[in-house]
Amino acid sequence: MKLKEFFVKHHAVLYGFICLMANILAVVSTNMTNFPMPDTVPLREWSNFLQNHNILVFQISIFCYGLPVVLCILYTFRSVKYDKSSKEFKEIMVHIPGAYALRGTTGWISNALCQFVILLYLKKTKDLNISFILVSSLTSYAFLTILTFTFIFFSLETLNRNIVLPAMYPEGNLSGVNRSALSSLKKMFLFYFFSAAVFPSAYLGIRLFFTKRYNIEIPNYLDFVFTFLLLLIGLILTFLIAYFFQRPLKKLTESANEISRGNYDVATQICSNDEMGILGDSFNAMAKSLKEKEFMRDTFGKIVTPQVRDYLLSGNVSLGGQKLDVTVMFCDIRGFTTLSEHMQPEEVVSLLNSYFTGLEKCIASHGGVINKYIGDAVMALFGAPVPSSTHARDAYLAALDMRKSLVEMNKSFAQKGMPEIHFGIGLHSGPVLAGNIGASSRMEYTVIGDTVNTASRIEGLCKTYKTDLLISESTALLIGKELAEPAAEKTATEELVFVAESEIRGRKEKVKLYTQN
Repeated sequence: MKLKEFFVKHHAVLYGFICLMANILAVVSTNMTNFPMPDTVPLREWSNFLQNHNILVFQISIFCYGLPVVLCILYTFRSVKYDKSSKEFKEIMVHIPGAYALRGTTGWISNALCQFVILLYLKKTKDLNISFILVSSLTSYAFLTILTFTFIFFSLETLNRNIVLPAMYPEGNLSGVNRSALSSLKKMFLFYFFSAAVFPSAYLGIRLFFTKRYNIEIPNYLDFVFTFLLLLIGLILTFLIAYFFQRPLKKLTESANEISRGNYDVATQICSNDEMGILGDSFNAMAKSLKEKEFMRDTFGKIVTPQVRDYLLSGNVSLGGQKLDVTVMFCDIRGFTTLSEHMQPEEVVSLLNSYFTGLEKCIASHGGVINKYIGDAVMALFGAPVPSSTHARDAYLAALDMRKSLVEMNKSFAQKGMPEIHFGIGLHSGPVLAGNIGASSRMEYTVIGDTVNTASRIEGLCKTYKTDLLISESTALLIGKELAEPAAEKTATEELVFVAESEIRGRKEKVKLYTQN
């Protein structure tokens, strides 16, 4: 088993070991934290009492050292009845540094209380002056309590945030856990300031006062070592506090950079329930929301084409429209009903999907949008929803590319045993009303007007004139052809051929039709 996995599995026991080490460190520090004692009667009486009651002192010591162990074990056993995914279990895991730290100091607190009771007993029975002993002892115990709490809390909090909680809750989501007293950065900073600056300064001041008050001479190295210890503790706390900020902010920065590159699958792992944890969970929720919106946007773009999607998402969602000059293209498969009679439904769907994909690439590459699929027919727009001054030319070039693409598609269909496809394309340019048409609860972006109807009729005439492409005169003129007479007329780039002057159902005037060989 890997070391990290072993640590996570047995973290409660290892945390208890750290609590024990913190108390041992405090015991070692007692020689430096104890006040220098003057040779006075009360102190001699106190010393004699302790020597004469060594069994009582031993029992008190056993109780004080055993109390933190029992309390930590009882706290850990609270988690047994909860599932690891439950809020209660998460709360126990998140609060375990503070809980262990508080319970780890109960030994010093109970020791101070016992000593206080004994001193009161001596005061009452022997009228002993206990003021110096009381102040010096309680001050020393207060320092040892804060030292123990600080060591336990910050060491366990560091391990909890970086090893245990990330392994147990890789997705974070701990900001909803009830917050303890130190689950706030503000309160953590206040505690850091008190434990690293205020209390050490007060302790040194009291120590200096009593040294001068009783004219006690002590080796200079003790004050030097003690001061060095305080500075070391303050330095370590400073690095840990900075680390609590720096690491999450670095993760957030890296994740934000990934999102800016378009990677919405990123998630930052900040396992705490303080302000940084709340920020991390909010960031992950934002990334998830952006991913969902991008998925919806991408899917929406596949349903209505990216141009229409962007038009609608820019706020154009009300009914109505605007007048635009466009070129409308209709493209229909010849004899598709007869063609599909000899094919299985899934084969028909596969063929149409491949066919429409090929057409869409040609249309999109020239700035057009497929407005709708009508069975095996396609209606495409050039110049809407984004206006274009070259919409006729774009539609014409797209039609030529569609011809070439169909040749390649038929080769592919033949290799798969599918039938060959033939189509007819009709192009017509003119004014349309483009916008959202329908009901307030169900609408679609489309174009309406005589231009659309005429383009559809022209495409239908491809059967009559046995050609795959018919272009109206209005479109041909916009393309830039000078049609001086009804005959082949070359331009600088392409060649259009006059087909006929045909009647169009619904129009009074005949329409001149052209094609390209």
